Amino acid sequence: MRRLKKFENFRFVGKIRALNLILQIVLAATLFVGLNVIASRHYLKYDFSKNRANSLSPESVAYIKSLTKPVEIFLTMRVDLNSDQASVAESKAIFKEIARMLELYSYESHSGGERKIKFSIVDPIVNRKKGDELALRFGRDIENCIIVSCGDKNKKLVLSDLYDIEDGRRKNFKGEQAVSSAILAVSSDKANKIYFVVGHGELSYKSVKANTGLSEFASALSRSGYKLGELNLSASEKMPSDADMLIIAAPQTSFLPRELDMVRKYLLSGNGRVVMFLGLGSILGLDDILFEWGLRSDDMLVVDSAEFESSTGEIIARVFPSNPHPAVKYLIDLGLPVQFGSARPVREDLGAAIDGNLSLFPLIASSHTSWAEKDYAKNPKFEYNDEKDLRGPVPLAMIATRKGGSELGLDIRGGRLAVFGDENFITNARFNALGNSKLAMNTINWLFDENHSLNVAPRKVERYSLTISRAELKSLGLKFLILPAAILLAGLLTYLFRRQ
Repeated sequence: MRRLKKFENFRFVGKIRALNLILQIVLAATLFVGLNVIASRHYLKYDFSKNRANSLSPESVAYIKSLTKPVEIFLTMRVDLNSDQASVAESKAIFKEIARMLELYSYESHSGGERKIKFSIVDPIVNRKKGDELALRFGRDIENCIIVSCGDKNKKLVLSDLYDIEDGRRKNFKGEQAVSSAILAVSSDKANKIYFVVGHGELSYKSVKANTGLSEFASALSRSGYKLGELNLSASEKMPSDADMLIIAAPQTSFLPRELDMVRKYLLSGNGRVVMFLGLGSILGLDDILFEWGLRSDDMLVVDSAEFESSTGEIIARVFPSNPHPAVKYLIDLGLPVQFGSARPVREDLGAAIDGNLSLFPLIASSHTSWAEKDYAKNPKFEYNDEKDLRGPVPLAMIATRKGGSELGLDIRGGRLAVFGDENFITNARFNALGNSKLAMNTINWLFDENHSLNVAPRKVERYSLTISRAELKSLGLKFLILPAAILLAGLLTYLFRRQ
């Protein structure tokens, strides 16, 4: 009876009801948190947008699902709020589109309770600690890019890799193709092998000397996942089977005929990749190879009456073709020039045989006030001579590609040759100046087809705008208020009738 009387006690019953209410709140909160935890780990997305703009292609999803190694993606792009209103709006739209795409990669990689792709947004300016960590891992050029990393391999993508830009505006979005190709490149067990040719007094990638060493260039190549080695052609019976690229950096002595024949066959029969950085003077037999590829590099010194520094012999090149090559689009987007040393011209050889399979692309040129001086070694006072010299702009670097033909309906990759009329811009003293490292690394990446290995069609950038007057805006706002106002009125009337 005493226990029953307790339940008749108002104070006791109040405590029981309060405890019951607390338990209900705790159980409801636990259920809410539990459901959200489960939903965060196991959820589905449905894309109802036009042309499935918020989804990845089946090709990309298939590659993501087959990943066996963890991949990290860092977005370091930031919105510049100091620009005009239109530029800020465009910058925000770009950032939103790229971030949304990268989140899809993380979502699609979910498997077995974990994500194979981890995506993070990092502002190196605001978050200096995280920025320093990324700089230590991936080098100093980490701002305004996408960094895709797997193990000790990484690849950086910039705005020109993600969009086709015409007249300063985005036209086609090719970000998925670029990111998927980067993931494939860094997660692949195969690493492209680059051989630096030695035996002719070439610049060494192992040297840390300021003006003759290439250790900074070598570090950038290694961070991008390339394997490096040295190749002495005179001591080799044949070209190594793992030679994916040869770099010939400012040789000082002549190549033997057998060595030249090895390089020639590597380009023509082996569909190889060769990059030449040429100094002043004779190019020691390499002119024969250039001739076969429709190029020539005259023994002339490029000088500039406006930007030439007589004490250092440097050229600041910022002239690009009207239809720029993909390797230099990033330089154009950021307005980055290139600081060359004692540069020589590299141009098309009009006397070479016509070859329908050969294509030539100029990369960068000196200014309109420059010229290529023929008698630079004899006359220290440079004056333009119309009979001997070449009037600017003078091309300073070119790429030559040759189609390899087709077989069984498939295009066979042909050889590629890149020739620079200067070796100084890749030395340790200049490699990190202006756009030097970007030009060198972008050319290497392009020669390896790093951004074109996945067949994902670019998506047209859609732009929507709504232009209305202030009166129309007020009218629209009043119309949108009708339904909420009606619901509020119905609620008030119901409340009043119940009171009565």
